[in-house]
Amino acid sequence: MDWIENVQKTIDYIEDNIEEELDSYILAEKIYTSSFYFQRMFTILCECSVGEYIRNRRLTLAGYELLNNGSSILNIAIRYGYETNESFTRAFCRFHGVTPLIARKNKVRLNTFLRISVKSNLSGGKVVMNDFSKRGYVVKETGAIYYTQDMDKTLKWFKDILGWYGQIDARDEDSVGSYGCVTNIPIEIEELHIAPFTGIHMFKGDPLPMMVAFMLVQGVEQLYEFVKMNGWNQITEAITEPWGGKTCEVTTIDGSILKFFE
Repeated sequence: MDWIENVQKTIDYIEDNIEEELDSYILAEKIYTSSFYFQRMFTILCECSVGEYIRNRRLTLAGYELLNNGSSILNIAIRYGYETNESFTRAFCRFHGVTPLIARKNKVRLNTFLRISVKSNLSGGKVVMNDFSKRGYVVKETGAIYYTQDMDKTLKWFKDILGWYGQIDARDEDSVGSYGCVTNIPIEIEELHIAPFTGIHMFKGDPLPMMVAFMLVQGVEQLYEFVKMNGWNQITEAITEPWGGKTCEVTTIDGSILKFFE
C-alpha cells in the first residue's frame, strides 16, 4: 500500500466533505484498511491525529465564514458539526483565543490551520519521504544477520552511504552496541509491521568478510549512483546476469559484502 498516496486521498475526502460526518472508521474504509493502522499512519505522516486535523480545519473555515459572511454564529456552528453555541464557543476559543462574538465584532485576526499536502508536509518533517526520490532505489525484501564490532560506526555508514535508517536497541555494560537494526524505511513505519521487514539485524561480533545479504531492490542502477555520489567507491557497477536480472555488490565499512539484485 502506498500510504502517502492513500492518506492524501483521505485528506482530499475530508476537504470535500468537511461539513459531513467524518471519523477514522469512515476514512479508513475509503482506502480499504483498518482504523487502527490508518490512524497511526495519518499521525506519522501528518504530525497530527485525524481528529485534530478535522477539528482544526473546521474551526479555520468557521472563522473565515464568521468574518466574511452574515450567517448566524449558531448556523456556522451547526454547519461544522457543533450542536450548540456553547460547545462551538468553547472549541473556537481554544483554537483562536477569542470567542466567536468578539472575533466578529472586532474583526480579530484569527488562527489558520492549512490544508495538508502530505508530500510537502514530509519534506520538512521527522519522516523525510523525499529521501526516497533522492535515493532513487527501494529495497523490496531482506532480513539478513550482520556482525560488527563497532555498531555506532556501522550504523552511521548505513545512513550516510546507503541512505538507510536505524537504531541501536541494546548496549552492554560498557555502552557498546550489542543489537540494532538498519532498515530501508523509517523506523516509525517499520515498527507498524504493515509490510515485510526490509532491513538488517546487527549483532556485536567479528565481521564476516563474505557476502552476508542478497537483497531484492527496485532501482539497482540508481543504488550504484547514490553510493558513488556519497563518496563510497567499494561498489561494483550494475551488471546484467545470464538469468536476466541486474546485480551489484557493496563492500561495507566492516569488509562484509551486500549484494543487491533487481
